[in-house]
Amino acid sequence: MTKQKGIILSFCSIILGFVLNGLAWTILPGPTFSTMGLLIGLGLFIFGIVMFIASVNKN
Repeated sequence: MTKQKGIILSFCSIILGFVLNGLAWTILPGPTFSTMGLLIGLGLFIFGIVMFIASVNKN
């Protein structure tokens, strides 16, 4: 994967995680869906940050 594609993928993952966390706090019904949304959103957010750091440090 090229450096530019890695950075784009990481930003998309961060944005998707942020949106999913927002949906989990506001719209998603019940404790099950909101908890899954929070966990998956947090995972995407952390994955995006790790991918961004890895892409920036790639030679």
